[in-house]
Amino acid sequence: MDCPLYKQLTSFVKTDQKELSEIIRFFEKRSIGKKEDILEMGGKCDAMYFVEKGCLYLYTVDDAGNEKTIQFAIENWWLSDVLAFRNQTRSQFGIRAALKSEVLEISYPSYQGLLANHPVMEEYFRKVYEIAFGAALMRFKFLFTHSKEDIYHHFNDNFPDFVNRVPQYLLASYLNLTPEYLSQIRKKATS
Repeated sequence: MDCPLYKQLTSFVKTDQKELSEIIRFFEKRSIGKKEDILEMGGKCDAMYFVEKGCLYLYTVDDAGNEKTIQFAIENWWLSDVLAFRNQTRSQFGIRAALKSEVLEISYPSYQGLLANHPVMEEYFRKVYEIAFGAALMRFKFLFTHSKEDIYHHFNDNFPDFVNRVPQYLLASYLNLTPEYLSQIRKKATS
């Protein structure tokens, strides 16, 4: 089966092709245009998204009206307001496509059915959430303990393809930098 989710699932848990064929039926394939919102702030979060191609991002807006990028999801990663999805409440975040994207969407009822019918998915999602939580902790560590310039260089050194793919204003927001300061850091690094 030539499906990114299939490949990722088998790297985390043991399952067979028959079960994977059944699992994929819980998802809906969706194309999302660049800058298209798939969850508006204040909207009910009733889906999770697995990115097959492209890039999504989770954002919020601060009191001054500035958009703040909280999390990215590129190929083979998930994105949702996990707490609002779990509790079936309105989200304090929005989700938008940074690039034209192809995703697998799973609704809350389908997610519940998936977990009930395929217990291996409980193990899979536990592992995914553990990695995501650890990555979030590392991001906070860097934001609190390193200079803004060091944060950018660390991110650029570890994720160079990503840095070159996403719009710089989103990267700046994610790294808690202004776009102007990010431009200065990049210019300094190339001179």
